[in-house]
Amino acid sequence: MQLNLIEEFLLIALDDEKGQFVIDSTHLHFGLAGAILLEMALREKVDVTGEDLKLIHDEYEVEMVINKVIDQIKAKPGKKVKDWIEILAKQADELKHDTLLRLQNKGILRKEEHKILWVIPNNKYPTSDITPENKVRQRLSDVMLRGTKSEAHDIMLLSLIDVSDLTKEAFRNKDEYAIVKKKIKEVTQEIRISHTINKSIREIQAAIMVALMSAVIVTTITNH
Repeated sequence: MQLNLIEEFLLIALDDEKGQFVIDSTHLHFGLAGAILLEMALREKVDVTGEDLKLIHDEYEVEMVINKVIDQIKAKPGKKVKDWIEILAKQADELKHDTLLRLQNKGILRKEEHKILWVIPNNKYPTSDITPENKVRQRLSDVMLRGTKSEAHDIMLLSLIDVSDLTKEAFRNKDEYAIVKKKIKEVTQEIRISHTINKSIREIQAAIMVALMSAVIVTTITNH
């Protein structure tokens, strides 16, 4: 079963049994924004040059989440990568919902409706079919631990895992995690792939890091 980068990122970020995300909403939302832009770069929908992001192909895809972003970039040209990371992060609940719905329709997740204090919706999305996610995890392990030749898609996902604080979740085995933690940045930065894809990964990852740091600073100031 073919999964896109956005779907794989959310599957890694979800607890299989509890159906809840294992990282905080800040990392999740900025990571999701990055996953969308990286998937669009992989499909040559956008070009990333330095800090600039430009829409180069506006044909619609099968995923609603990508089409919504195509429309927005088309309507607001000239914005930088960091701008789009912040814009999409603010829309993360809606964009996340679209992707979770696709994963339900594929039979990978199921939706369980819960409420806090009988009023506030708190839906959960436990796994119904673990096979697709296990294949993703195995693919990443092969790249990181067994030196299997990596595709651009894999490096993009690893870069998202790194910047979103998901490494421990992606590599649950304690010994494997210890190895991966030391080398994940090296692997995502030094593996030779397309120059265009490489610069997209670096710029989008950098934009996520800047957005995360800004969010931490704002939170710290607010709390004081």
